[in-house]
Amino acid sequence: MNNTDALLHSMTELVTSNGKAVARFGAQVVVMSKFIDATFPRLTATQCEEIAKAFRDGIDDAMSLMDNITLPAEYRSTLLEQTNTLLNGLQGRSTTRR
Repeated sequence: MNNTDALLHSMTELVTSNGKAVARFGAQVVVMSKFIDATFPRLTATQCEEIAKAFRDGIDDAMSLMDNITLPAEYRSTLLEQTNTLLNGLQGRSTTRR
């Protein structure tokens, strides 16, 4: 096998590996989304408030760990976007259940 074949083989393995990782991540997102869809409607206002507080604390902890790590801007913006989406969902449940 020459260098070109070896490089092509390595690239093929990398693409396959990354594709599988993305598929696994996608499956995790679907499961978590469906779990949230199933649980949010069943929460009381108090539960929503307690979960929102614990969730905010957890996100704050995670963000403090990221302060010294260089990550793509997309990571931080997606993290904040998803956090706000979930907090807004909890807030909506909290206020409609009073």
